[in-house]
This record gives sequence, C-alpha cells and structure tokens, in this order.
Amino acid sequence: MQSCNITNNHLKDVMDNLISYLEKEEEAPADLLLNFVFELKVSNLLIPAIQEDDSLSFERLESDDDDSAFIPLFTDIEEYNKHVNEDFGYEPLTFDFETYKELVMENDFEGIMINIEGNFMPVDREFLNDMFFEVDTGESEDYEVYGPEKLKEIFETVTNDSLVEFIRDEENNTDIEKLYVELSNSTLLNITVSDDSLDEFAEDGIIDGDDVDGFNLCCFEDDDIRFGAVFTDAQSLKNVAKSDEDYSYYGQVTVLSALFDYILRNDMDGVVINPTTDDYFIARSDILPQASGIEVVIDDPGLENALEYSFIL
Repeated sequence: MQSCNITNNHLKDVMDNLISYLEKEEEAPADLLLNFVFELKVSNLLIPAIQEDDSLSFERLESDDDDSAFIPLFTDIEEYNKHVNEDFGYEPLTFDFETYKELVMENDFEGIMINIEGNFMPVDREFLNDMFFEVDTGESEDYEVYGPEKLKEIFETVTNDSLVEFIRDEENNTDIEKLYVELSNSTLLNITVSDDSLDEFAEDGIIDGDDVDGFNLCCFEDDDIRFGAVFTDAQSLKNVAKSDEDYSYYGQVTVLSALFDYILRNDMDGVVINPTTDDYFIARSDILPQASGIEVVIDDPGLENALEYSFIL
C-alpha cells in the first residue's frame, strides 16, 4: 500500500453535496457549483503515474461504450489505494490542477474522473475549459519594493489600529466586504518555524531566506481545525511564538494573498487574527474566491519581497 499526506477534505465535502443533487437529477445551486470550481482549482489531486525527466506516463480510463478516455485522479491515498495497487507500476504523484487541465486538453481526453472506486465525480473537458479565465489586473503603477531594513522596521512598529478596532466590534462579525477593505489597508505579521535555530544566519536581526533554503509558515491545530495565524503587531506575535526545545520561531511581514493561497492549497480551514487574544476567525469559504484570481484582498505592492525575510524575535 502507498502512503502520503495529501488531503482534499473540503473538496470531498463539496463533491458529496454536488453528487447528491446529480443522483436525484436536480439542478445544483449556483453557489455550490462555484465552490466546486474554487476547490478544484486549489486541489492537490493524486494521479497514478511515472515521471522520468520531462516525461510523464499515467493511467487512462477507457470507456466501454465509445472511444472516450478519462484521466483518473484521487483526493487522498485511501481513495487511490482502492483503485491502484503495486502491480500497476505507478506511484501517487500530485500536480497543481491547471496541469491536469492541460493534460486533458493536449491529449484529447474527455475529462477527468475523481475517486473512480468511491463516490466518484466525472468532470468533462468543456467544464474544465470554462473553469479557467483570464483576470484583468490592470497596469501596475511604479512602486518602491521594500528592502529588508524597511521590512524589519514595519515588523517592529506596525499596529493596525483600525483593523483591531474592527475585529473587536461584534457588529462587524458578518460584514465580510468591510473586512476585506480593512485587511487591504492593513499590514499583518506571521510566524515562521524551523526545526533548527537560524539565529547564526541573522544580520542585524534579519534572516535572508536564500541563506536558509526559505521559510516554513507556522500553522496551528485546535481539535480538527487547522488554520494559519496572522498578527496585528509584533507583541501579539511574540506572545504566541514561544521557542521550545523542538522548534525555533521567527517573525515575518505577511503577504496576505500568498498566505490565503497557502491556506487553500493545503486544505486548511481558515485564518485566525491574533490567536489567544482576539481569536478572530476568517473561514476558508470567505477566502476561497482568491483561488480564481478574484482580489479578496489587495496587497501593498511594496511587500513583493516580504516573504524572503524573517526576523529574530
């Protein structure tokens, strides 16, 4: 049996809801179909394949009725193992969903089949083609990209008073549109984590990601909920980032759109602002439109290189 840690639990939930409508031959609600599209776009589906250099060999499902063929994909290793055994000679590989769409289009497949041995979902080539569309972001104006010293200054001094006031007002709990405005006008912080201390790589408290092979986002779990965390100021971050014997923690200026993308593509449940104090939860469903290039939040373009640096706490 093969093993890997890929999950697509949110996609499976949407599929189950959608399949229930299809089985009853009822029209699915538009928002359910839209969520299905969004979840597909950020999925990490498994494909039975062998990759050698630039060549990819993979299984194809042939129809008994006609000459059409589908590519089999799976949401997790349990679904994969229902169909694929070691005799197939394939390995469970994963690619971004746009790669699967291109495989369908370039090789004249009829579409994809998700979880063929389980609660399966066929997705035809026309649907796949219509899922992807160009988003016009307009022409960017000239702007200054902040260097590491400026980013460190932001990290140490930012307070986000307006956002703090917003999240502490219970009347704003359901005002998602206003939340997006507040987030777009804020500069938030996040924690990075390392198995080993990175202090020796720091210069003036700044660690360059090129010197440490990049940074790992610190994520959190509470029962069955997995979430990312952002902070409105350095002190709120430091109150949570307490180094222990197993891990070392550092601070970073957040690129919020990138963090949202990370949350979605890693099948997480959402983001919490200031955990342990404000505990303001932003659900996955509220950031899911980010998957289609819709600007849920607008980042400060000066933060373009922010994820390349972390800071000693």
